Formats: sequence, C-alpha cells, structure tokens
Amino acid sequence: MAEIIHPPEAVLKTSMIVVIAGFVLLTSIVILAFTTWASRGEKNSQPDVMGVRVSLYDVLERDKSAWFPGKFWPTNEADHSRKDPRGSPIIKAMWMFLISWFVCASVYLIFAGAIVEIEVFREERHLRAAAFVAAAFVLCSLWPIMFRIGSVQLKKGSPIVDPDETSTDQTNGEKATKAKKLFFLWLSCGILVIAAGFAVTGSAILRAWTLPGPQYGTLLFLGPGYGLFAGWLLFAAALNMSTAISYSSFGYAGTNPQPRSDTAFTYRGSLWPPFMSLVISAISVFTQDPAMPLPMLLSVFLFTPRITSHLVASFVCVVGIVVASLLVVLHRM
Repeated sequence: MAEIIHPPEAVLKTSMIVVIAGFVLLTSIVILAFTTWASRGEKNSQPDVMGVRVSLYDVLERDKSAWFPGKFWPTNEADHSRKDPRGSPIIKAMWMFLISWFVCASVYLIFAGAIVEIEVFREERHLRAAAFVAAAFVLCSLWPIMFRIGSVQLKKGSPIVDPDETSTDQTNGEKATKAKKLFFLWLSCGILVIAAGFAVTGSAILRAWTLPGPQYGTLLFLGPGYGLFAGWLLFAAALNMSTAISYSSFGYAGTNPQPRSDTAFTYRGSLWPPFMSLVISAISVFTQDPAMPLPMLLSVFLFTPRITSHLVASFVCVVGIVVASLLVVLHRM
C-alpha cells in the first residue's frame, strides 16, 4: 500500500485524549436534548416538566421581526407577518440537525481515538475545541429556561389579553412583570452571545477543514459541524436580540400582523441582516470555516420576504462561503 503523504504535523495512531473529547461533546449534547424536550411548553392541557405552559414558539412568534425566519418562501410581507403557533420550521429543523450531527461527530471522535487505522492529528486541539463547543451546548441548554421566564402562562387557544390595556394606569406589578421578562430576554441573548463565542473559538482552535491527510471523517463531521453550530448561534443571538427589542417596543401585544397596505412601512428594511451577514462572513474567512454563513443564508433567503436588505445579506453570506472555501483549498494544496 502506498505511503500517505501529508504535511509535517505530529500524527498518532490512537489517542485517549480524543476519546475523552468525544465523550465530553456527547455529554453536553445529552444535556441540551433533555432541556429542549423539557421546555416544549403545554401538552394535553398540562405544563411541561418545568411547570411552564408557554412554548418557545409562542414567545418567538409574538415578537418576531421582519428578518426573523418564518414560513418557507413567503409570498409577500403580509404572508410572513402572520403568526404561526408551530413557529418557523427552520428553527426546529436546525436544532434537530445539529444535535443529530454532533452525536455522529462525538461517536466519530471516540472511534478515531481508539482505532489504529484512523490517523489522529492535532490531539490536544481536539480536546480544547470539543471543550469549548461542549460549553456552548451547555449554555444553549440554559437558554430555553431563561428565555421563557416572565412570559404569561397561557393555555393554548386562550385569548391573548394585554395587561397594559386592563386599566388606564398600569400598576407597579404589571411594570415589574414587563421589566422581568425584558431582563430575561436580554439575559438569554447574552447567553447565546457567549455560547456563540465559545463555538467560534472551538472552530478556530481546531480548523477542522485544514487538517492534513485523508481525514474524511473529520471533513464530514467536525468541519461542517463546528462551523454550522457557530454560524447558527451567531445568527440566533441576533434573532434573540431582535425579539428583546420588539418586546421592549410593543410590549405584551407583540408585533401584530399588519394589513397588506401597511407592510411597506413595516418592512421598510433593516440594516441588521446585512450587518450580521458581514460579521458572520468575516469570522468565517478569518477562521477558514466556510460553513458558518450557511445557516443565516438559508434562513434569510428561504424563510423571509425577499426585500433588498435580505437579498444583500444573502449575497454577503455567499461571498463569505466562497472566499472561505478558496482559502481552505489553497491551504490544502
């Protein structure tokens, strides 16, 4: 068999450190999967495990912005503004995909560290990267708990009553309730920002796309996995921020659906999507991880109205993916 030629990097046949990295990652995923299940909201007229009736989708849909992903390929702005109790399909699909993908990635790390036939490069980097990504998963498991604190516990199908409209003078208790919810919306946003920072750090430490040798398992699982996770958390943190801003502006009533004649004002365009796409693309190029802009590209292009600012953001994401991919190819040549 021909000898494998690869750049001069230290290579190991087995590594207990990489095995440990796989178990660390797998443990954090189990924690996230449990809290996600426990935060599903009311089922069969009963609160969830945490005693909360309102679901994540209830909060997200009530305060979603123009660039918040909604239904697939909305025909117009009015179509996108309508509330859907199931929430946006891309959000649930992305989290299910990431959890499933990282279960496979964790199992791959365990086998890669134990099986002699799989070469192991950057042993210590694997553990540090997995530790940062695992910390991001643990923080994400705290997010649904914090995000729903302060939300009014409504049963499904019950009428929405705005406490601001129950009397002319808002009581101190109502003000405290609104302030409490707003505080936890911003706290949950901060949690996602820190988690995104950890995920980006993990991707930057390992730089899985540039690993030498025939690392097909790494290119299949860790390369896309770390990048997609980091990119999704960056975009999710921005969405959480928009939810907090919307609640601060509209209160408990949320961003109500607008008549077709008013959507030109409601969807006048925001600089946030192009700005966030530029930030994510820049991080992607810097870390040589072409997968990072993909979650925002899919979310904005396929699940929001096709207005100018959204199309610009999509184009910037495409440019980031192309430039980062070229850098990876040049590095591996």
